[in-house]
Amino acid sequence: MRRYYFPILHDGETLADDVGELFRSAELAVQYGARVARDIASDPAYDRDAGTLVIVVDATGAEMARHRVASFATAV
Repeated sequence: MRRYYFPILHDGETLADDVGELFRSAELAVQYGARVARDIASDPAYDRDAGTLVIVVDATGAEMARHRVASFATAV
């Protein structure tokens, strides 16, 4: 199992993820990042114009994926 982190960029500010989550593969971590983005988009109070991104980063700091929250807003 490897640790992956999911910092969130929102309105030009970074919300760090100092804890992360353990996954068996990068693919599972990327799927989890997409789920986080969908969860944020489903919040009625979410500002759709904020340009929020959920980033998936491995333990070495390499970026694995970016999920734009607004792109999930209509799918929820």
